[in-house]
Amino acid sequence: MNNLVMDSGPPPAAAMLPHELQVAYEELRQMPIFYGLPDQVLVDALTSGGIECRIYDRDVFVADPFTLSAGTDPYQGGEQVSPIFYVAQGQIAAAVFNPDELSERRAEQQRYEQMSDEERKELSLLKPPPLARTARKNLAAFMEGDLFNSAALAAGGGEPVAFYTVAPTVTAVCHPGTIANLAVQFPFFEERFRRAVQHSRARLRHITGVKQELLDFFVRQGISVSGEKVRVRQLDRCIDCKQCEMACEERYGSRRLTLGGYQLGMLDFVYTCRTCTDQRCIDPCEYDSIKFDQERGEVVINEASCTGCTLCAQSCPYGAIEMVDVEDPTNPTYREDFKLRLDANGALRFGAGAPRVARPRRIANKCDHCINYGDQACVSACPTGALIELSAYELFHERPNSDRELARSGYEKALKRDSKELLPTDPFTQGIGVSDAGDAKVRRGRLIPVIIWGVGLAVWLLVLAEVLLRVYWPESSLQYFLLMLVPGKLPAQAIAEVNYRPGNELTLWCGYIGTSLMGISAIYPIWRRVRFFRYIASNTMWFDFHLMAGTVGPMFIILHSAFVLDNWVSAAFWSMIIVVLSGAIGRYLYTQVPDLLNGRQLEELDHQRAFARIQQTFPMAAAESDAILNAQRQRAEYIARKAGVIRTLVWIVMEDLRRPGRWLGRRRIFKRTGAPRNVVREMTRRTGRMMIIDRRRVIVPSAQLLLHSWKKVHVPFTMIMVVISLVHIWVAFKYSM
Repeated sequence: MNNLVMDSGPPPAAAMLPHELQVAYEELRQMPIFYGLPDQVLVDALTSGGIECRIYDRDVFVADPFTLSAGTDPYQGGEQVSPIFYVAQGQIAAAVFNPDELSERRAEQQRYEQMSDEERKELSLLKPPPLARTARKNLAAFMEGDLFNSAALAAGGGEPVAFYTVAPTVTAVCHPGTIANLAVQFPFFEERFRRAVQHSRARLRHITGVKQELLDFFVRQGISVSGEKVRVRQLDRCIDCKQCEMACEERYGSRRLTLGGYQLGMLDFVYTCRTCTDQRCIDPCEYDSIKFDQERGEVVINEASCTGCTLCAQSCPYGAIEMVDVEDPTNPTYREDFKLRLDANGALRFGAGAPRVARPRRIANKCDHCINYGDQACVSACPTGALIELSAYELFHERPNSDRELARSGYEKALKRDSKELLPTDPFTQGIGVSDAGDAKVRRGRLIPVIIWGVGLAVWLLVLAEVLLRVYWPESSLQYFLLMLVPGKLPAQAIAEVNYRPGNELTLWCGYIGTSLMGISAIYPIWRRVRFFRYIASNTMWFDFHLMAGTVGPMFIILHSAFVLDNWVSAAFWSMIIVVLSGAIGRYLYTQVPDLLNGRQLEELDHQRAFARIQQTFPMAAAESDAILNAQRQRAEYIARKAGVIRTLVWIVMEDLRRPGRWLGRRRIFKRTGAPRNVVREMTRRTGRMMIIDRRRVIVPSAQLLLHSWKKVHVPFTMIMVVISLVHIWVAFKYSM
């Protein structure tokens, strides 16, 4: 396009500019929003102060009630104006601040700006906490290509609102009069600017209600400046086995992640390195022991030169760096295995010829996403697939991908906005349902669990079919077919020999297979702790194999018994039934209790705001919803107050089984209110979810007691089953010889 062609070579007027303005001109010339504008026009705008290029460090206020008091901008000579900011690189956020906090941080910034270079060198290398954390509420985020008007400071509802840099940022600060003149002179620029404003307004218009909470978390917890991937724990899948932490500690001697991080709904953003784009941890290190590896895209610590000064750990706002003691065994942070690993690698050397002079007392330790391994230990060790990595921007979807492309092109042409919801709430209120580790490095084998279950169930179904044929249609059974292959065998003789009873060849083979599978299932705790098995496949696959063996094995044992349970061996059979049922109950509780305990405040807030909105136009539907929820709360409170552990468990299970019928009942009730179909659907769904939330709130103590008690049944009966089974096998072999 003609309006995108820039003049070749530096313009004469730009060559005559002072050095600072020449640098600013080169920056402006690279900004897509100004593509196509003549060089002389940009030079004139720079020299007149109509457009400025400002480069900010992180955590700097760019517009606030102090700098724009009474609508004046000190950069514009005190003229009353609300400058327009164009973000070329980096990130700026708008946030509500406590007035005293804002005044204090602004005063610190002014003192720093007035210091000489020598005075700045004397300052501590540790910076104040990020403004994202200091803010009372982050309202909006502006990234590469975004425009915003500082007049939006009035949007704080009486509380001071300020714009600050979340990361090092390059901006073009434009006088509205200059923009207006350029729009008149260059229609393509006017169209481009108008399109940029429209897209920003459309995006910001969606940030209300629960979405505002999501955006605040996105900025406050550093997700907006994280690397390409973030690690999260799906609370509805986690069984709290700590295998991830143990696997990490086994590999490195000291764990590099900690569960229980910053939680948003059903997701736990665990304490671990996110490879931030602005890497606050690197700047304070005076020994160059922590660097960003550009080739591999990872922040790495040189353990051989780290002096243990702790500055990197103190600078990380997200608790991702731990200082591990390597000298004093009495120190709580001392890790013997960590020290042994460093000793083996020669990373504790000091003195002449070594990277450090003095003996280190502690060494910095952080996650590097297992950069030197083929898999990530923590993710591979998770048996349920709860720990995953995924793109933070895809998860939060703070802006459409089409807007990103449009911003990079300088808003040159209109692009169709993608239809995906901005800041979707479902991943945080309902869970994301990822079971294959997401984008993390693991030994995949995604189809192996399906194959394992498929083979196990297929073999059992074939055996069951043979059993049914022998009992009801003997002439169609495989045994009859094989008998008829014997020379001279008459059909009547073959039918007489077809049988299904304890001790025949079929039931014995069912016993062999069932016992083997039950044995494999019983030793699963050993499998998950042996490094060799984790090298073959992830714990998720072994856990699926454990579930298959613990399910299909008893099914074979049932066929092995031929339903004859009239002797002492039946004790093993019933022990097995108890083990299987307790295992199923334990698995059910392990998936239910995390769901009971975590992540429902965000969903509840979403539903309450939706009910308030619907009540204004359809009060009858809202009243019916209140009646249904009140009845559910009374039932749940009665169970929590009166029922014992077993009755509580039965009630929880029955409540889940009744969900489909109750869904239909609620739908009929809301239809009778005369509400439109879409409102009926929404009220049916939201009332059902609130019923579950209310149930969780009152039965959590009982559910936790159930969770802690089920092993008291599962483990002892497993031992009884194993002992009686071994005795049974020994007796059977003794009498068969």
